[in-house]
Amino acid sequence: MEKESIKKHVRELLFKRNINELADLCQVNRHYWQEVKFSLYELDKRILWSAIETSAEVIKRWWNYGNNEKVRVYIRNLFWSMNDESGGIGWNSPCLIAEIIHNIPELINPYGSMMIAYSIDEPPLVRGCLWGVGRIGNPILDSVRFFEKKILDVFNTNDIETLGLAAWALGEVGLKSSLPFLNRLLDKEEKVIIYVNGNFIERKVKEWAKESINKLKISRT
Repeated sequence: MEKESIKKHVRELLFKRNINELADLCQVNRHYWQEVKFSLYELDKRILWSAIETSAEVIKRWWNYGNNEKVRVYIRNLFWSMNDESGGIGWNSPCLIAEIIHNIPELINPYGSMMIAYSIDEPPLVRGCLWGVGRIGNPILDSVRFFEKKILDVFNTNDIETLGLAAWALGEVGLKSSLPFLNRLLDKEEKVIIYVNGNFIERKVKEWAKESINKLKISRT
C-alpha cells in the first residue's frame, strides 16, 4: 500500500477509534506505526487521543511479548522529548506515558513519579501531567503526595482548562488535601472538556470539582 493510502487508512481508523485493528497493522507494517507516531502531534483531538491509545496498545503488546527493554527505551525517549534539549517539547508525552502505565501497571515505578517530575514545573506540560495523574488514578497517589505542594499550586492559575483537569484528576487519584482547593472552584461556571475512558466529557468546572469532592469524602485512602 502506498504511503498516502496508509496515511489515509490510519486517519480513518483513528477517527473511528479502531484501536486494536490499527495496533494489529502497526505490528506487521512499520509504515502504519510511523503514521500513528506522527499523529501524536495532531491538532484534531479525536485523532490525537486515538493515536495516544493506539501507541499505548502497541507498546503493551511489546511488553506482553517480552520486549521489555524496547518498551523502556521508548519511554525514555518520551522523557527526552519533554526536555528542552530535545529541540522540541513533547506536548503530549505525559499523556502517553500515563496511558502506557495504565496499560502496564508494573511500570508505575519509576515512571509514574518521573512523569510528574518532568512535567509539573513546565507550563506547556502541566495539563498533560494532570490528565496523566487522573488517568493512572489511585496507584499514583504516593507520587502525587511527594509532589503535593507543586500539584496543589496549580490551583493558583487562571487557566480554566487547567483548573478543570486538576479538579477531575485529584478526585480520581484520591488526594484528600485538595478538598479546600476544590471547594474554591464551586462557583466556576466555565465549561471544560476532558477525555475520559474514550469519551469527550464536557462539564462546568464546578461540576468536575463537586464530583471529586464527593469521591474524596467517601474515600478511605
